[in-house]
Amino acid sequence: MDWDARMRAALSAARGVAYLHAAHSLAHGNLKSSNLLLRPDPDAAALSDYCLHQLFAPLSARPNAGGYRAPELVDARRPTFKSDVYSLGVLFLELLTGKSPGNASVDGDGAVDLPRWVQSVVREEWTAEVFDVELVRLGGSAEEEMVALLQVAMACVATAPDARPDTADVVKMIEEIGSGHGRTTTEESEDRSMGTPPAGTTP
Repeated sequence: MDWDARMRAALSAARGVAYLHAAHSLAHGNLKSSNLLLRPDPDAAALSDYCLHQLFAPLSARPNAGGYRAPELVDARRPTFKSDVYSLGVLFLELLTGKSPGNASVDGDGAVDLPRWVQSVVREEWTAEVFDVELVRLGGSAEEEMVALLQVAMACVATAPDARPDTADVVKMIEEIGSGHGRTTTEESEDRSMGTPPAGTTP
């Protein structure tokens, strides 16, 4: 996946989760890359396996879901909007680093934690080492967008749930990152659906 495809995947995932939260007051509960289904339309994707947590054993009775699970879900509590945001952040880090959360480790005991690995690298001011080498080759403006998405991802994986942004804010932040590169924002999509031309265009 090139950078544009990864950005569209990140935005589609965020929009899908935001829709579940806002329109249906549902937490997905099982966000991971294998549950993000990309479609031929570059601006569309689908989320699968949402809300299946209600049918199975509590998270504490199952293995760490591949490194996507928020740290506060170590007990039997149900997934929340904020734990979904954490999982979104891990998904963004996966897109940026090219690393699976299940293969990242910063502990001698092999504990899986992609967010902490990224934090440790950024703390040492080796930010460029975080990114997938295939993305770094793009250079130019793509590097600025990568850093911007990294900042969004790190906000999403904050340890304290209250410190994480809401999904609607995550969507807005990602739209702003790509606004200068032909991606359609939520506001523009709504305008077009009502027959109103985007700002700066001539009817």
